[in-house]
Amino acid sequence: MLSKKELPTSTQYKYPRKIRGRFAPTPSGNLHFGSLVCALASYLDVKSAGGIWIIRIDDLDTPRVKNGASEQIIETLDHYNLISDEPIYYQSDHLATYREFLNDLIAKNLTYECECTRKRIRAIGGIYDNKCRNRKIKNGRTSLRLKINGQNEVDTFSDGIYGLQQKKSDSDSRDFIISRKDGIPSYEYSVVIDDYIQEISHVLRGKDLIFSTFNQLILQKSLDINAPEYAHIPLVMNPQKRKLSKSDGALLDKKNFSLNLYLALNLLGQNPIEELKSAKVPEIIDSAIMNWKRDNVPNVFNKHVTEFLPKTH
Repeated sequence: MLSKKELPTSTQYKYPRKIRGRFAPTPSGNLHFGSLVCALASYLDVKSAGGIWIIRIDDLDTPRVKNGASEQIIETLDHYNLISDEPIYYQSDHLATYREFLNDLIAKNLTYECECTRKRIRAIGGIYDNKCRNRKIKNGRTSLRLKINGQNEVDTFSDGIYGLQQKKSDSDSRDFIISRKDGIPSYEYSVVIDDYIQEISHVLRGKDLIFSTFNQLILQKSLDINAPEYAHIPLVMNPQKRKLSKSDGALLDKKNFSLNLYLALNLLGQNPIEELKSAKVPEIIDSAIMNWKRDNVPNVFNKHVTEFLPKTH
């Protein structure tokens, strides 16, 4: 892992030949089935190409972090043979590095302080109007926003599963927060720095983050650093067509490792053989790596897995 001072410039920097991917959960609770599907897809996508897979704990959003959740997530992934090839990376250990890169953006005159509240933005329709861009704010707690201009704007990108992605309107190109009023780096900003430091070349994650990719690409362009290749998988939904959560009874218990993996592979369109339902976890993972086909991942998960997941309560 590189420090900022050791990082080469974008003209020198090339991602290593070996693919590097990551799974980056927020430790807000126990791992559930939807998270397992995402971790498994990321792992198989990297390992099928002979790459390096890393677990990163996104623990900056302290109000959401629960004591012991990080350890539980790592232990659960271990039960499924989804083991990080490098030491676990905790975002909270890298606050000074985030600040260094932030100073670069400030020096480029690409940031400004904003005092607008969520209440105000909701009152104007939920779309920020760049009100504070040309103001000088002297007092109060402020967030820091990134200026979007003709030099750093990104309107399209190619997703590894969903293909060409395009911004829908000018309202999607509003200056966005990179550091909150409490001084904590935003998700979009911190993940860009993490991916760069860790030399992540391929990101596979849930479709709920597909729109966030535009802002991450804008940040990478602003910092003059390379972007990973992005791919997004469908979200696992409950029968009410909402994103699966712990409250849906989708928590993972310690009696059904093999079956849970089989169900996840089936959902990912990998057509696992019936015998894998009762196979040992390492055997299932080895088979899944050898037979992984990203092209088989559907655009939508049509099955409501809560109907046949083993109940844990």
